[in-house]
Amino acid sequence: MLKDDRAVSPIIGELLMIVVVIIIAAMLATYAAGILHAALRVNSVNIMIEGAKPGSDQVTIVHMGGDTLSNAFQPTDERVLNETVCENLEIRINGAIYAGNATLNRGSISKPDFEIADELELLLAPGAELKSGDRISVVSVSGGQVLQWTVVV
Repeated sequence: MLKDDRAVSPIIGELLMIVVVIIIAAMLATYAAGILHAALRVNSVNIMIEGAKPGSDQVTIVHMGGDTLSNAFQPTDERVLNETVCENLEIRINGAIYAGNATLNRGSISKPDFEIADELELLLAPGAELKSGDRISVVSVSGGQVLQWTVVV
């Protein structure tokens, strides 16, 4: 019997290439699914906005339940809220980021997270009282997600 095994090597080579391509495709699919899952993760937070009525000079943002908003603030001894204090949480009034007097749980903003039962009080400047039609929104910066909004009526 003649030994003719010239065709075996190319077939094994093609099979190995197919296996390598399948493994690479599976790795890429797993990586892409991980990125999509992370991108689609949204905060599940129940926020309540109190005191949003015409003529009011104080608005309270209350964390009623759900996820903790990590790194919401840069802790400070001051009782002020502005862009340097807001890290992952923004309060917007008519689209502008709120900058002014504020307290967290009736004290300074001394911790980074916004957790269940926390109350963020905004003390509006004299003459800047809320008017009918003003829009207030609470935004998670990291996800670009509006957590709560209201219109003053």
